[in-house]
Amino acid sequence: MTIYCQLVAKENDLNYTNLVFKNLENAPFGKQYVLTTVFPNWQSRIPDLNEKGYLEYIEVTAGDDKWYDKMDGTFKPYNYNFIQFLKFITHKETDDSSKNIIL
Repeated sequence: MTIYCQLVAKENDLNYTNLVFKNLENAPFGKQYVLTTVFPNWQSRIPDLNEKGYLEYIEVTAGDDKWYDKMDGTFKPYNYNFIQFLKFITHKETDDSSKNIIL
């Protein structure tokens, strides 16, 4: 899922980073805020506080979704429900004044 949002809080917890985004669109299913988890080995830029942009994330369901364990080469079910951070793209404000042509 992708939403237009603003980062309002972040916290490091051991090796994980938790990010809280405020949904700036019509919140689907009443989700005004989305708490995401960034895995320690995730290679993506973390946005700055109050930065606006587009957040891509997935909702992980315990028991249904699985992760790959490199140690034994098997897929194992997640033990907890959570929302996984995938990517954030900053929204760039455009200056529309260049489009106005005065003759």
